[in-house]
Amino acid sequence: MKLIMNQQFTNETITFDGFTFKNCCFTNCIIMITTLDFHFEGCSFYGSTLHVNPDLPIFDVSHRLSQSDYDNETRCYRNDYAYPSTKVALPSASH
Repeated sequence: MKLIMNQQFTNETITFDGFTFKNCCFTNCIIMITTLDFHFEGCSFYGSTLHVNPDLPIFDVSHRLSQSDYDNETRCYRNDYAYPSTKVALPSASH
């Protein structure tokens, strides 16, 4: 995989396939994922949209992408202050 380090991407369409992104920042980008042949570490995502191939295994995709939100080891995070998450109330269980 080709390594891309310390880059800032703004208002761009980026294909993750075949690349490792390290310490990059993606702001208002469209991120295309068509294979699981990608890696990122220490990256930040602000207001970006992911377009993922629906034929990819959902568990594998969600595991990789969930690290961008909460993984302290990779220092990746989502900016909830500028782009707050929508919270959906769950229905209560009835007996």
